[in-house]
Amino acid sequence: MRLTIEQPEAIREFAYAQGWLPRGVEVTHLENVDPSDSVQIYLRGHLSNATTLIFKQADEDDVTDESFMAMIDAANALTHKEDEQPVLLGYAEKERILCMRDIGQDAPS
Repeated sequence: MRLTIEQPEAIREFAYAQGWLPRGVEVTHLENVDPSDSVQIYLRGHLSNATTLIFKQADEDDVTDESFMAMIDAANALTHKEDEQPVLLGYAEKERILCMRDIGQDAPS
């Protein structure tokens, strides 16, 4: 699966299957977080429960297992400034996709 701003339904179904998003919560729209980054895709998914998630995907041609694991480690090291909770919700290794809680947002429930 490739992340694309034109496919909120596909991203929603993928997030359901991965357990990152509870059934009944919709991805209402997507926006590019950093359109200037040519190596990784960053999308912010706006959800029907008034929260947001960040989906990050490394370019398949440029990523190695080691660099993807380093991306996971870096995301896992991030903490929410107020309650010190990790922002990484999960990752799909085959697709090279990370799902993170947006800084300053609550996790979807």
